[in-house]
Amino acid sequence: MRRGAAFAARPTPWPARYWNARSTSAPRSHRFNCAVPACCSQASGRLRREAPMHDGLLRIGSAAVPYRYGADCTDGLAEGIEALGLGSAIVVIDEAVQSHAEPLLSRLGQRMQVRPIVIAGAEQHKRLSLVEEVLDRAVAEGADRTSAILAMGGGLVGNVAGLAASLLFRGVRLVHLPTTPVAAFDAVLSLKQGVNLRSGKNLCGAYTAPAMIGCDLTWLTTIPRRGLLTGIAEMAKNVLAVVPGRERDFEEALANLPDRPVAAFTTLFELGFDSKAPMLRTDPNEKKAALVFEYGHTVGHALESVAAGAMSHGEAVAWGMLTAAEASAQLGHLGDADLKRHYRLLSHLELPAPRIALERFDLESLATRLRSDNKRGHIPCPPESAPMVLLRRLGEPVADGDGMPLIPVSIGTALDAFEKVTATEEL
Repeated sequence: MRRGAAFAARPTPWPARYWNARSTSAPRSHRFNCAVPACCSQASGRLRREAPMHDGLLRIGSAAVPYRYGADCTDGLAEGIEALGLGSAIVVIDEAVQSHAEPLLSRLGQRMQVRPIVIAGAEQHKRLSLVEEVLDRAVAEGADRTSAILAMGGGLVGNVAGLAASLLFRGVRLVHLPTTPVAAFDAVLSLKQGVNLRSGKNLCGAYTAPAMIGCDLTWLTTIPRRGLLTGIAEMAKNVLAVVPGRERDFEEALANLPDRPVAAFTTLFELGFDSKAPMLRTDPNEKKAALVFEYGHTVGHALESVAAGAMSHGEAVAWGMLTAAEASAQLGHLGDADLKRHYRLLSHLELPAPRIALERFDLESLATRLRSDNKRGHIPCPPESAPMVLLRRLGEPVADGDGMPLIPVSIGTALDAFEKVTATEEL
């Protein structure tokens, strides 16, 4: 990738310093294009009436991370960021969500210097070269050790900005502002910040605790339905692998999405938080019991890597979970009833027919990615095997001799299971 290729073209000129505490608003010529569709405004009104600002605390090991969320809560999020006492804010923004950023940046600009960096949130750009570009831009814009990097976008933006925050001056503060379901309810609930190498997904990264997480639920109402549903695949994963007793909550949240989005988003947030928080408290680096959250990710990451941006993370993980379920059944661990529950639960995500979605994948390309899966080293794993989370029954992973929720699965078995999923007529 040539330098700068991942930086988005800007619809309007941006001054080098954007605006600072001495001005109460951005100059007119430097404002974002903030037109909001009528349907989103209507959804925003429903959310605002139903969702006050909530303050939570996520404990990840010794770190206590505030999580603020609500509807139309720009002022509340800004207050939380301002309370960090920052010298300046470097705001890494997905080009697709610039309209969400303007009110928050305008408010922050009254108290501190704000320097936005707009990037293209495409999977092929999730590389060290983009992290380096962000770091160079941050230094050029005057960032110092009192600065923080704010990540506004989906999981990709969070990972790129998170890794940049861990490296800039050997670590500056990080604030996550997730704008997608997979980011808001899963990806930011972690210390892991990582990017891809040519060999595969998330092979390069660091552990960094965010200083704050903040989400305006109205941001999520602007996600197209298909992206919204596939983004919720991580919550389906939590139901299947960790909290099967919450299956009904998950299904009710999906049913509420069209007309009661605040109820749906609140339930999904609670499902993500309640699943991960207990394990993150005792396994902050997700190297032991919390590896269960890698369910579906071995084959899912391989699919996502081979697809090079043509398949979303959520959809890839969904296919990965079905593949893991088929592999577990093939190996005699998972019973037929729980295998069928996988297909039934994931059918709610309205995925395309398996043949249409999966026949295009070359098995050898998938095998190559499986050989370099980023979970290698957690357990002994022969060269022609991949470390996978498999379930014995819903909520109970198959454990190795040391109690790790991870076992080696031959690549041949994994690919056989994938082909069985591919041959399925429909979910």
